[in-house]
Amino acid sequence: MFDPANCHVERIGQDDYLVRWRLPEPDQRVAVYMSESPDRYYSGGEPGTPILYTSENEALIHNPDKTVRHYFYLQSEQGEAIILAERQLKLQGSPNFRDLGGYQANDGRRLKWGRLYRSSKLSTLTDADMQYVRRLGLTLICDFRQVVEQELEPSRIHIENSPLLASLPVTPGSSASFLENLHNGIIAVRDAAGFMEEINRDFVINQMPQYAEMFQLLLAGDQQLLIHCASGKDRTGVGAALILDVLGVSEETIVSDYLLTNKYLPIENEIARVSREFTDHAGSAISEEVLRPLLELRPEYIRACFEEIKKRYESKEHFYQTALRLDTDQVKRLKDRYLH
Repeated sequence: MFDPANCHVERIGQDDYLVRWRLPEPDQRVAVYMSESPDRYYSGGEPGTPILYTSENEALIHNPDKTVRHYFYLQSEQGEAIILAERQLKLQGSPNFRDLGGYQANDGRRLKWGRLYRSSKLSTLTDADMQYVRRLGLTLICDFRQVVEQELEPSRIHIENSPLLASLPVTPGSSASFLENLHNGIIAVRDAAGFMEEINRDFVINQMPQYAEMFQLLLAGDQQLLIHCASGKDRTGVGAALILDVLGVSEETIVSDYLLTNKYLPIENEIARVSREFTDHAGSAISEEVLRPLLELRPEYIRACFEEIKKRYESKEHFYQTALRLDTDQVKRLKDRYLH
């Protein structure tokens, strides 16, 4: 069997893919296939014609078309196979745009690649980005930004047979005074890390109806989903965590995915940007000591969300039914649709 933890696709520059894998027995011959759609690999039919055979544990593959996303199917000489794709999509205007595919669920199945995405705002997509996103086949986009954010920075999505754009505003924190200060360009937080934990607890206490609506929209058809907010970290981070949790992904893996934002969204750039746009109550520049815990993601933030769920609900199933409006049959339908 391929070791999924050591199977990755990375982009080398803008042109080439570096595909890496590990098998328990070294020097096995591996056939590598590439396609613009993962459906042919999930359908159980013939994968097509290999683009190469190798006995190495990696392959450098030329990207034949930079305007489209590629998926890889690896098959060993003993018949084991694995489907791979890049985690991060290379978009200039939305660097935190990524795929939730490939993660293992507790029943041994894995999330399909190319079906569930998460990102930051779409207002800064370049023309090339828009062409790339157009070919992903999205059918549903859930925008967790507040209405004022959506109006000030409308998404750049102009697609034939446009996806359903669902406005599901999630309020980041229950404190009205915090939001009022934020809209006035003021950040007034004493214990920034503790505040971020409280925000994540508040998601569970006050924001579940919006996430429940996301699941109902997801159930309405065979959707290819994108969820996003402004930076793609807090509101989107909770949305992605809930999707992964409902599909049976372990909390450890959910935390790991949550923390990938620190890799794809350069924290130093974000600190510099926010320090220019906001001040404290006295009108002074905000210190990095305050900004860093507000802008980076830490394991305890998303764990606070799960702790609040455990505190308020008898079980995961109780939480799904009560807060997310998902019964056992609906959870099964989601798993059958998005796992393989």
